[in-house]
Amino acid sequence: MNNNLTVVEQNGQLLVDSREVAVMIGINHSDLLVKIRGYIQILENGKIHSQDFFIEDAYKALGNNKSYKYYLLTRKGCDMVANKTNGTKGVLFTAHYVTRFEQMEKELIQPQTELEVLAATVNNMVQQEKRITVIENEQKRIFDLIGLNPSNWRKEINKIIRLIAKESGLSHSVIWSESYKNLETRGKCNLQRRLDNKRNNMKKEGASKTKVEKANFMDIIDEDPKLTEIFLAIVKDMAVKYKVTLKKETA
Repeated sequence: MNNNLTVVEQNGQLLVDSREVAVMIGINHSDLLVKIRGYIQILENGKIHSQDFFIEDAYKALGNNKSYKYYLLTRKGCDMVANKTNGTKGVLFTAHYVTRFEQMEKELIQPQTELEVLAATVNNMVQQEKRITVIENEQKRIFDLIGLNPSNWRKEINKIIRLIAKESGLSHSVIWSESYKNLETRGKCNLQRRLDNKRNNMKKEGASKTKVEKANFMDIIDEDPKLTEIFLAIVKDMAVKYKVTLKKETA
């Protein structure tokens, strides 16, 4: 667990980044975002101001300049996440964020000379730059991973899907289903209907039963350059979502 939780002061509030919180409690950031959105909905339905707990923000992804959401957690937000995190990780996260908040609170109430203020400002800038560098390096590994070879894209897609399944803890079939569903939505197509038509045509052309049965969605995608392009973009987005990196590559 990363013990160096960064607490920043913004508009008089002490806040921590949801990306760091996810690392500390040992879950994917995307999963933490789902949990936080659930907490926000419950709070708002209960007429409780959710921004006292979670403040939505966004960062730009390296390479495609696309914005991705994250949250800044107040101490109340950290309390809520910690209370919902079971076991050792929840206890350790609580210990670390309570300690860091107390340290920051003491630093803020202590009189500071101009030199100390300047040093603190520089230190905050350095810490922020380190965090940005870590995020950019991770994103660079992701984009290196998905620099797909057009002549060998099916093999590489299979490899990435395996890595996503390993990183997320989900089954391969669930990841494939997510990718195909996204393709049908973004590409405005019905893969099953296209596959049925292809198999019917194969039967008419005298293809063997085995060959007909082996036809699949990837064959449909491979035959349509537009669908192939969209599918590659979808898998790239999924790699970013599930934080697949080269270090996790196994095959």
